[in-house]
Amino acid sequence: MMNKQRFPIAVFGLLFLVGSMVHANELLFPNSDFESGTLESWTAEGEAFKFHPTKGDNTKVRGRESSNLQGEWWVGGFEKYTGKIGKPGDIAGDKLTGTLTSREFEIKQPFITFRIGAGSLPGEVGVKLLVDGKIIELATGVNKETMVPFSADVRKFIGQKAKLQVFDLATGGWGHINVDDFRGTAKSVPIVPEMKKEFGFTGEISASGYPEVGYDQPNRPQFHFMSKKNWLNDPNGMVYDGENYHLFFQHNPLATVWGNMTWGHAASKDMIHWTQLDHALLPYSVDRRAGTIFSGTAVIDHSNSLGKQVGDTKTICAFYTFAAKPKFYQAMAYSTDSGDSWTYWNEGRAVVPNQGFDNGERDPKVFWHEASKQWVMVLWVQRNPGRVRFFTSKNLTDWEFASDLLRDWAFECMDVVFLPVDGDRNNMKCLIYDASFDYEIGTFDGKEFYAETPSLKQGGGNFYAAQTFNQAPDGRAVQIGWMRGGPNSADHFEVPHNQQMTFPYEFSLKTTPDGMRLFCWPIKEIESLTTKTHEIGSVKLSSGVNALANIPKLDLVDLEITFNPGTAKQIIFDLPRVSITYDPHSGLLRHTGVDNKGKPIEATCLANVKPRNGKVSLRFLIDRLTLEVFTFGGESFAAHYIHPDHNSEILSIHAEGGDAQVESLTVKELRSAWK
Repeated sequence: MMNKQRFPIAVFGLLFLVGSMVHANELLFPNSDFESGTLESWTAEGEAFKFHPTKGDNTKVRGRESSNLQGEWWVGGFEKYTGKIGKPGDIAGDKLTGTLTSREFEIKQPFITFRIGAGSLPGEVGVKLLVDGKIIELATGVNKETMVPFSADVRKFIGQKAKLQVFDLATGGWGHINVDDFRGTAKSVPIVPEMKKEFGFTGEISASGYPEVGYDQPNRPQFHFMSKKNWLNDPNGMVYDGENYHLFFQHNPLATVWGNMTWGHAASKDMIHWTQLDHALLPYSVDRRAGTIFSGTAVIDHSNSLGKQVGDTKTICAFYTFAAKPKFYQAMAYSTDSGDSWTYWNEGRAVVPNQGFDNGERDPKVFWHEASKQWVMVLWVQRNPGRVRFFTSKNLTDWEFASDLLRDWAFECMDVVFLPVDGDRNNMKCLIYDASFDYEIGTFDGKEFYAETPSLKQGGGNFYAAQTFNQAPDGRAVQIGWMRGGPNSADHFEVPHNQQMTFPYEFSLKTTPDGMRLFCWPIKEIESLTTKTHEIGSVKLSSGVNALANIPKLDLVDLEITFNPGTAKQIIFDLPRVSITYDPHSGLLRHTGVDNKGKPIEATCLANVKPRNGKVSLRFLIDRLTLEVFTFGGESFAAHYIHPDHNSEILSIHAEGGDAQVESLTVKELRSAWK
């Protein structure tokens, strides 16, 4: 009896082992390998999979690499041969789009293994898993027709019902997807090089700066920041570390036009004399998504929230937008050596994933909110209507949704600053503004912003995308903006750079007859550049009188004037490289500027500059390529590009069509900040 029982048990054990081996590598559902020659168990929508499955190694027939199909049948969005329609090698092209969705099946194995090739376009072509109300992108292609094996880890979904979806939403180059042989497997297949997801820098950009380039070109601006060479746009990561101000900036290290977005880096003791350092954050690829580094913020981690501090040097944490298709996300890098080197947190993956409103959401502003003892991130996530999202964190890596602020005006490069009203630190208010300097003033409780003013506006001309220095000393709020637009300086003015920053402005909130308003004024550190001061004082501008008659030559200028326009039709300022005309009747300031093609033009400098109690107060900062104008102590301002070849024969401030009275006039000659 014992012998009779042993044989069936042995046979049963062998059958169990064979059964387990089969079960460990099985089709997910009938025809998940397309070997029926039909789309049985699949539903096609759109045109991309109209001629499928395709038969045979069609890519090889066309003289391309082999498709590496399993069996006879597979799906390839570029193909148009079904065995009955067309002939081997026929193509449908890349313009067709659509989806191919499987029947529902139960996930029984730890891995779903399949073959995939064609376009490497995350979010545009690939394979998704639809399970438990979630849409999970499993893989995209490899930018070659050959399908390679890939295993998706689905252990956490074992026992749940799911569907597969092959999708092709792309119409450009490599806008198709190849797939075959979907199976459930007990083990994953080895990762082939084409499917590896490791972090790595992309392109030709190194961290090296430009030690060989100087600032001595005749048309190079002398007291405004610009890169030693090549393109610059938004200021990023502005922060004070206790010794130095750090200015990071959007930068193309390879050309004088926009592209290859990298964080350039400069440091200063006084926000005026800058030393450009090696590039900080470089474009990279991770999870087979290549992207560049868009705008963001830097903070000094004084309390070691991140837990990465080395010695006494406080960690700098830089939050930036990783600009990669199909959807941008927010990531973080940190430096434990004052910005000399950087580590990308979790290999540059998201600390805040895309919120689903806009594929291009961007420009995280992060700050410490002392009242609520937490870090806060402000992020633009939607346009039309504008949506700004607040997040909070204790450790700088785990961010929780706090609130949304819906404002039609809000668009990119948000900034948040806390300021005293009329200098009273017992009456602090919150200022929030965007790239175009639309702003509101109110309060912030650690989660939500509450407005106390209507939406207002500051800045004009070429001013855009400004930010303030985080953690500045003495509670100061100092802003630097990008002067966007204008001509390519490198093409027209014999300089090695294109685009520049504004001069730093300090914020203040003041009570006016119209309520709380924001004022912007050049920082006091500009005094360090003064070489000579001309106190001209009171002058009556009658016919033939020139208030600058005793100043034969000027180059870099800081000029302040208060005047009563009187009966004059116009007040004319003929200054180095620019002429400015003021019309008291209209309140219009006009200037000689330059268009985007490098041609001189007449342009509006500021509008609605009406006399206050019969007086007008103006301040001009004039550099080699730029004019900045401030009215009434910073109530309004504008920044403009000017043409370096425009020069009046005689420097002059004079009136036309009547008399005006200058009440005070100070002209300061400035030295270069680069010497």
